[in-house]
Amino acid sequence: MRFFLTTLMALCALGAAFPQAATLPRPNDPLPPIMLEWAAAQRKVGDIQVGFKQTRTVPALKAPVVSEGKFWRFTDGAFRWQLGQPPVTVLVHDANEFRVQEKPGAPWVALDEKDGRYRMWSQFLSGRDASPEDLTRNFTVKVIANEKEAVTVGMVPKPLVIRRYLKQVQLQITPGSMRLRQLRVIQGDGATVTMQFFEPKSVAAAEKTRLLAR
Repeated sequence: MRFFLTTLMALCALGAAFPQAATLPRPNDPLPPIMLEWAAAQRKVGDIQVGFKQTRTVPALKAPVVSEGKFWRFTDGAFRWQLGQPPVTVLVHDANEFRVQEKPGAPWVALDEKDGRYRMWSQFLSGRDASPEDLTRNFTVKVIANEKEAVTVGMVPKPLVIRRYLKQVQLQITPGSMRLRQLRVIQGDGATVTMQFFEPKSVAAAEKTRLLAR
């Protein structure tokens, strides 16, 4: 379950990268300009697929664990996230439920979106409440590095229950293209999850049913 929670934390920030319903905040909202530009750019994103390489470090392990995965996001808020090739862990949200399969052949487990452990993550992923207002309500957001190739934004969770597990989320955004280059999750126990993202691709409408099926 700890690994699954870490996965959802990472997905939270990934989902924030593609808010299909983001709205510009009031002038006094304390989000860095790069985040406002990024949110505005993502409003034009349709159904997409994004590949990524994930690197996990755990204090008890000498070597990092590296794997690859894919994420699909649809304009109606549905999504599919999978890790491993072939997939080992799969997380899906469709019109009916939010569910996970934690290993090949294992039964699907439905999750309660109202459960505090998952609510924030499912909202971000599905596009509901994925707005600058929600970012500032749930996170303290600041630019921690500003370089030519990428601007790094640090997001520190405000809820105490989340800070027990999640210390910080860092996003690297490419200026100009507004593409998410990297996501880094720093857990409360010192473990990290780093995702390096490839170029997004469009998804054919006919693929949606297959991708969201059990």
